Amino acid sequence: MNLVHFTPLDIEGSRLAGLKALPFEDGLVEGSGELESPELLVPPFDELVGSWNADIPKGASVELRVQARVDGRWSPWYALARWDASTGGRNLGEQKDEFGKVDVDTLVLAKPADAVRYRVVLGQTGRKAPRLHRVALAMSKVAEAPASRPFSPGPWVRELAVRPRSQAVEKEKYRHDICSPTCLSMVLDFWGRRLKTTKVADAVLDQKDPEAKRYGNWPLNIAFASMEGVHGHIARLDGMAGLEREVEGGRPVIVSITFAEGELGGSPMKKTKGHLFVVSGFTPEGDVIVRDPAGPTLDQVRRVYKRADVERVWAVKKRGVAYVLAPRFPQDLVVGVPAADLRRKNRDDAELGSQLVYGERVRALRAKGDWVEVEALEQEAHLPAKEWHPYRGWTKASALRWPPEIPGDAVVRVKRAEARTDDGHPIGLPLGARVDVEVWNGESASVRLLDGRLAEAKAAELRQAGLPPDRGRILQTARQLLGGPYVWGGRSPDGVDCSGLSSLSYRSEGVDLPRDAHEQFLRANPLKRWALKPADLIFLSKPGKKAPITHVMLYAGSDAILESRQSAGKTLETSFRERFGKPLSEIEWGDVVIDVSGPKPEKRTIYFGGYLPQ
Repeated sequence: MNLVHFTPLDIEGSRLAGLKALPFEDGLVEGSGELESPELLVPPFDELVGSWNADIPKGASVELRVQARVDGRWSPWYALARWDASTGGRNLGEQKDEFGKVDVDTLVLAKPADAVRYRVVLGQTGRKAPRLHRVALAMSKVAEAPASRPFSPGPWVRELAVRPRSQAVEKEKYRHDICSPTCLSMVLDFWGRRLKTTKVADAVLDQKDPEAKRYGNWPLNIAFASMEGVHGHIARLDGMAGLEREVEGGRPVIVSITFAEGELGGSPMKKTKGHLFVVSGFTPEGDVIVRDPAGPTLDQVRRVYKRADVERVWAVKKRGVAYVLAPRFPQDLVVGVPAADLRRKNRDDAELGSQLVYGERVRALRAKGDWVEVEALEQEAHLPAKEWHPYRGWTKASALRWPPEIPGDAVVRVKRAEARTDDGHPIGLPLGARVDVEVWNGESASVRLLDGRLAEAKAAELRQAGLPPDRGRILQTARQLLGGPYVWGGRSPDGVDCSGLSSLSYRSEGVDLPRDAHEQFLRANPLKRWALKPADLIFLSKPGKKAPITHVMLYAGSDAILESRQSAGKTLETSFRERFGKPLSEIEWGDVVIDVSGPKPEKRTIYFGGYLPQ
């Protein structure tokens, strides 16, 4: 399990002492003092590795400490690692008590913990203060390993252009110990920071005992990379699926392995108690393309290892531990508030383009102040580029958080579902919100919230993933919004526009439509009038073959229509006769009709389309 704090919402409820919050463009906090998280509920773990991203100018330092809750009791604070700008990074020595111990860079507990806190201590003696960007905790249980799964081809069948480096070609004083900095230098080079391998090695050497030549201290490697502008964290990936996601996203991954003789076919080493290489792709057969720094020459660094072998020596034996590194943006995040505005520009008074609901995934592209430009990954658009792409806009950083590792497997199907946490705190989950249900308990469901807490919700208010969409329930959802205000760009229970109504109504049944009316028309299957079924869509445009679609409505059966109408200022149920002066039975696909619903009659071309099986 990986806990990553990256946004203001991630650190909400934390104690700040001597630190000031930063505009998100600049990071999280800066100054001389402490950031202490609240109690963080997590799945049981007995091993933990921490990491951070920070700017550490001359005279500054960063130290990471953690505390675990075991059987209802909190352990002492353990100091995991420290970086001082004047002396470099170091582990803070073995700390051992009844709860467990710190083994160099890893907290090892005697019994599993179910909650954790972290404390980041920022120090300053020079003119500039340190600045914190990210804190991460990678947790696992010794008895568990990521689940295995058969290979299936996908966009991860590719090879990233990672230039090879070999530790074997370096000076004798380095070559036997620097697999970690050699891998790190390859990934830094991939992201545009071309540094000598020996410079990286000197920087990440654990200063607690330099003679021990410990270059593989995990938090120190991450800390150095972040100071070079390449952010990331130590992670426990969910096996080969996690590697595939990273490669699909264009990110090479550094993985830690251990193997006995014969366990990794084709390796330049017979066996090792600890080694790292860079995963740079997958073959069409699913085998793993790597850059192995143990290759004796540069042209022997690129290797292809059998999928089953890598799974054994990394996912099972090392429980998926990896360095995940990339520039700060782009970064996939998730909406952590009931609804967030998506505006055309980074201003509160800018035009509302759309809205995002709780649990919806976005890709953050850049930040300006406290605003983030994002792509709404679950809302497609076609205009103005005239090619399909995620809907783009600006939202507040305070609405976003690091995405959960398990995607939501249920969606809220009522206007607002009331969930209640274990401590009795009520949580309102809006229509269209995606949540992860851990257990279905008959009439109730145990929901894992994005902040890690568990809450109980009514099972009838959630739709389980995998069920076929139901036309009647789509209309039932739309009718919940009747009487609500028309809001240009609205896509939440507090107000919708025409395409927001259809978008939310379909989303409640597990179908994501493109965001706007014209795009919904482009993706829909054209239907003749006689083929219309309840919950199919009705589109209007101005007359003309190339005129864009300007309005969308839901067909409600017989002669009925559900729509959010700007001229009426609300969502309402109407009919073809009221809207066009004649019933549906007298209208065909592509007809020019007279819309009599506005201040004055206007000509419109009408079309019908569907997204569901006929």
